[in-house]
Amino acid sequence: MMTRNEYLSKLKSYLSDLREGELREILLDYEEHFNIGREKGKTDDEISAELGSPKEVAESILSTIHTESYNEKAAPNDGSRRFLIFLLLLGLNLVFVLGPVAAVLGVIVGIFGAGIGFVVGGIGLIFGAPFAGFISGFVPGILTSVSFGIGLGALGGLVFILGIVLGKLFYRLMSMYIDWNKRIING
Repeated sequence: MMTRNEYLSKLKSYLSDLREGELREILLDYEEHFNIGREKGKTDDEISAELGSPKEVAESILSTIHTESYNEKAAPNDGSRRFLIFLLLLGLNLVFVLGPVAAVLGVIVGIFGAGIGFVVGGIGLIFGAPFAGFISGFVPGILTSVSFGIGLGALGGLVFILGIVLGKLFYRLMSMYIDWNKRIING
């Protein structure tokens, strides 16, 4: 058979059309095969017989490189693929996601509005209690008005806090959904 240097020299001559970097990398790989084989106690003849003839190895490598090159050329442009995925996600988001997101956002804004309304109503009951005697009709006592005002204000505070919690949860979910869209677009 042949020695390591003879094998690598013939392999190099069969792969001479490759770029220098590719050729060097391939030769280093096959040099490593010889080093590992020698560590296991094999002779250069045994190692070269296991690897196959340099011509067969070179043909296999060149075939693989040409197939990869063809696949890269046949694959659609990455920018075109991203744009197509972007358009598909945009359609999906407009048709199926925008309506529910707007509804949830409206509910959260409504919760904030209700919380503010309860707080303002509670403040109105508290500060309006001394003036209740000037209005004709049923007049609750000052203590009753102040108590209901405090309760209504506290309820408003709780509803407002609920709006904050739901708003943060909605923000996190939307951030995760937007990140998912970015990952889909970027591949």
